[in-house]
Amino acid sequence: MLRKRPSPEGPTSRSALLGGAAVAMVALLAALALVYTNAAGVTRVAEQARTQQLAESALGATAAARNALGQALILASSVSVEDEVMTAWVEEARLVLAHLDARVQEAAALQADPDLVTTLAITLALSGQTLDAIAAADPETAGAIATEQAAPSYEALTALLVEVRDDAARAIAAASLEAGSVATASRFMVALFMPSLAVVVAILMNRRRRRAERLVADLERERSLNRSKDQLLANLSHELRTPLTGIYTSALTIEEIGPDDPKVWRELNGMIIDQSADLTRMVEDLLASAQADAGRLNFLPVPTPIRDEVDAVVREFARLPTRIEVRVTTAAVYADPGRLRQLLRNLLSNAVRHGMPPITVRGTEKDDGYLLEVSDDGVGVPEEIAGHLFERFVHQGDRPLTVGSVGLGLAICRVLAEGMGGAVSYERRGDQTIFAVRLSLAVPAEEAAAA
Repeated sequence: MLRKRPSPEGPTSRSALLGGAAVAMVALLAALALVYTNAAGVTRVAEQARTQQLAESALGATAAARNALGQALILASSVSVEDEVMTAWVEEARLVLAHLDARVQEAAALQADPDLVTTLAITLALSGQTLDAIAAADPETAGAIATEQAAPSYEALTALLVEVRDDAARAIAAASLEAGSVATASRFMVALFMPSLAVVVAILMNRRRRRAERLVADLERERSLNRSKDQLLANLSHELRTPLTGIYTSALTIEEIGPDDPKVWRELNGMIIDQSADLTRMVEDLLASAQADAGRLNFLPVPTPIRDEVDAVVREFARLPTRIEVRVTTAAVYADPGRLRQLLRNLLSNAVRHGMPPITVRGTEKDDGYLLEVSDDGVGVPEEIAGHLFERFVHQGDRPLTVGSVGLGLAICRVLAEGMGGAVSYERRGDQTIFAVRLSLAVPAEEAAAA
């Protein structure tokens, strides 16, 4: 009795995945805790840096206020200073004191230090008294207040601000050290445990993705095969039925009437020839399509007289009532003669069966190449499918655009033109439908010898 081979996704594998997921989850929570701690430390560092900055700014404002007060005292002691100048200096000093008040208040607000606020108030009051005495032209009183009271007050304020600044600097250093330790621990946790989570998640996602991709690919492959099979069978049955029926019916009629009525016999024989030509074109298109799919569609390009090839293909349509006019200038193009004739047959067959007379083949040298055009006075194709004309199995209604080619004719025209280094295009020019083939001119023999 055969034993069932254990599935690679059995209980043992699932238990290992669950265990790995649990370990990775614990590591993730620990890492998140460390990250939160690190973020809190960074916030504290930012706050202390702000305090340090405000303390430095307040110290600068304190020095500026003290200097402004000293300069006002010096000017007050000078007998040559005009009253307007003295008044301006006093007002400038008062503005400096206002700036000092704002800076110290900001620093005190972050620290919530009542001593700093009290010392600031005393310093500002004494500085104001000094400026009032100067404004009253009493330099002796102003000097006494400044020297005996204001100067010690400024010293005390400066000492408090230096303490605030140094405390903030020490706090920043401690927080930075703590943040560095936490960051190191976080990196260790991530380096040690996060790969487990990444591996578990990657395995689960890859397995699910591969299963989904396999299912989608299998489903699309089945649908594509079914569509291709149904489309090919429908096209073949539709396109092969008409010429085969005509050939079979004409052959039976010829057998019945025998050679007694040569006119009818020749007419029926001509129908067999025409229908056989349609079958030949269809077989050529199918073979070319299969060879192109397999990468075995070979080309043997050689210098080819374009007028000779056009005349040879047009003669094949001579039995039809539709007349084909040829206006092709003599030139040699670089092409595979057999593939070139196949391309021309498909374009002329399309013009004869879908277009309206007159049908004209024009050819001329243009822009260092050769332009071959097949035109007719038909209505052309709807705009919505004009951009898809050279794709396989493009139909108009329930019929291929190129009858007698199972919907491959124009697609094969593109393959053949590109295989010979050229291109094919479609356009409406006035009331005309035009299919144009651009080919390369062959290098003249004398030029090739000279090279």
